[in-house]
Amino acid sequence: MHVEEDPRLTARVVCRVALHYRGGADATVDRPSHVRAASGLCWWRGRLAVVSDDASFAGLIDPASGETEPITLPHAPGGRRQFEPGRGNKADKLDLECAIAAGPRLIAFGSDSGLAVRRQAVVVDGGDARLVPIPRLYAALHQPALGRGHLNLEAATVRGDIVVVGNRGGDVGDDGRPTCDAIATLPLAALLALVDDPGGAPLPPIAWQALALGNLGGAALHLTELEADGDRLLYAATAEATATAYDDGVVTGSAIGSIAADTARWCQIADERGAPLVVKIEGVVALPGGGRLLATVDADDPSRPSELLTLALDGPW
Repeated sequence: MHVEEDPRLTARVVCRVALHYRGGADATVDRPSHVRAASGLCWWRGRLAVVSDDASFAGLIDPASGETEPITLPHAPGGRRQFEPGRGNKADKLDLECAIAAGPRLIAFGSDSGLAVRRQAVVVDGGDARLVPIPRLYAALHQPALGRGHLNLEAATVRGDIVVVGNRGGDVGDDGRPTCDAIATLPLAALLALVDDPGGAPLPPIAWQALALGNLGGAALHLTELEADGDRLLYAATAEATATAYDDGVVTGSAIGSIAADTARWCQIADERGAPLVVKIEGVVALPGGGRLLATVDADDPSRPSELLTLALDGPW
C-alpha cells in the first residue's frame, strides 16, 4: 500500500479536557481518581466508551466535562487494578489497547505483546463485565507476515459486519528486524462466536495487509488506532523510540491519516497554537457531521490524567 504525508491535510487541537472518574478514587476497588493511559475509544450505546492499558477499568465519558463514569473490570490479581513498574506488577496488566461496540456489548482486546494474560478480551454487557481468554484467535493473528517479534494488537473498529484490526509494528524479533504495521479483517459474526465459545468456534481466515507509515521526528510511525468513517478508514499513529511491544519510549509526535482503496495519507497533529503536538494518541472516534475527531492521549505517566482532545480536520480528507 502506498503511504505518504500529505501537506494539504491538517489536524489541529481545538479543545482538551482531562478525564476524571465520577466519584473520584476508590481504594476498595483500587481505582485512581483519573483515567490512566486511555488507549481505546468507541461509541457504545450512544455514549463514548474508553478503555485503559494499565488499569482494570473502562468508562463512559462526558466529552464536554471529561467526567467519566467508571466500569470496574474483574481482572484484579492480588486485589490490584492499577499496574506499573513502581508496583512491580506491570506484567500482570491486560494491556487493553482497543475496543469495539458489537450490538449491546462493549468488547476490549488485550495487546498480546508476548504475554498470555494479554490474550484475553473484556466483554461488558449491560452492567456485567467478564474476561474471555481467546488464545486461539491471538495465535491465528500472530502470523509470519508480521515478522518474528510479538503481535501487538492496538487498533480495532467495526465497519458494517466486518471487524478491522491493526497490529502496531516495531517489536524487534530474534532476527533483529521489527514487526510491521498491518491491518486485517474478520467477520464480526465469527469474532462474536469466538467470544461466546473460545474453544470450539471456527477460526476465520486472516490475511494481513502491511503498512509502512513513514517517520516523524526521527522515529518510525506505528499504528495506534483505527476508526471506520464511511468508505474509508481513519487511523492514528505515533512515533515512539522503542524497539519492543512491552516498553515505552520517547514520543516525538503523532499523526492522523486515512486509508482509502490502496492509498494511505497522513498529517502530523498540531496543538492549539499550530505547533507539533508531541504526545501519544491512542484512541480516536469520529464526531457526527464530519470534520472533527475525538482523541485520547496516553501520557505513560500514572500520576497524570489522560486527556480527551477535539481535533479539527481541514483539507481534502
